[in-house]
Amino acid sequence: MYTTSFSTGFLKNTPSCERRSPRKSAISLFCATLTLGMVGPSTSPVTFAEDLKATMIGWSSIKITESGFDFGGDTFIAGAPTDDGWLDWHLVDGQLTPSLSGHLHLNDVRDLCARMRMDYYVGGQLWTTKTGGQVCASNDKHHEWDVNLADYTSSKIDEVRVSIEKLTATKDWTIVGSQRRKLGPVHHKVKITEDGFDFGGETFLGSGPTNSGEVIWTWKGAQVSPRLTGTLHINNAATACARMRIEYFKEDDTRLTEKFGGTVCAPDNRHHHWDVDLEPYSDNKLAYVKISLQTLGADDTWRTVGSTTSHYLKVPIALCGGGGRPGSCLHTASNKID
Repeated sequence: MYTTSFSTGFLKNTPSCERRSPRKSAISLFCATLTLGMVGPSTSPVTFAEDLKATMIGWSSIKITESGFDFGGDTFIAGAPTDDGWLDWHLVDGQLTPSLSGHLHLNDVRDLCARMRMDYYVGGQLWTTKTGGQVCASNDKHHEWDVNLADYTSSKIDEVRVSIEKLTATKDWTIVGSQRRKLGPVHHKVKITEDGFDFGGETFLGSGPTNSGEVIWTWKGAQVSPRLTGTLHINNAATACARMRIEYFKEDDTRLTEKFGGTVCAPDNRHHHWDVDLEPYSDNKLAYVKISLQTLGADDTWRTVGSTTSHYLKVPIALCGGGGRPGSCLHTASNKID
């Protein structure tokens, strides 16, 4: 097997996961995990406090397997990669950046050339196209190249098609295989359990709900929109009144606004419950929400009895515990989108 250390990425002179980028930006770091393809020996990652920004929404898996042309992980067995590549979705200052990382494989295709292609879509319509660098197989053996593409940023895009292109005898580029991924909803479970007041699922056993409520995050029309659904419970608290409160925050913890659900009251000490379905606010720089359950005191003052948070954007470095192949710390089932 021939493993060629040549980046097919758009970014030039940009370091890999093992080396730090000369640019101090959230996109250039990504936890020192997105391999951006610099040739040279690896060193220990250097991370600065100002770079620890919440940018990652999640990731989608990408694997393309065609005769002689493949994209996926680095391990190549029986004519195909065994693992997937990754399409990471990052949001910085209201701008979405899909970042592709993985390996392009050419096998038994002497003198043929290939490259990666990324088509960006807005509402199902093609918006723009970017391509990676050209690589060629010098013989019939297996060849492999690192792929690290993160060249396009926009507030409008919401879908990407990843393709392998080959160069034909007429010097035209043609697609040999592709996969399309849309930035779909992100689901987070949330639950608040306090004495007599709870938020979660509808089923209530003993002294609390058995399941969680949910925050459904969506990216559409350059806006981040969280929708809170679930059930508010009041148990053994006659005449007590309660409501849900949602506070909206940017990545730097700046509070954008707060919204409230309707007021509900228990007529007696039995268990009472009400459906909650709130989606009152959207913003392109929204990073997380704080969800609180409030009760109304005898002095007509609302007080928070319990709260929890739900994050749309995550700090990539916080997900990395070391060990494993580069990038594996980011790509877990809990933050997979597709």
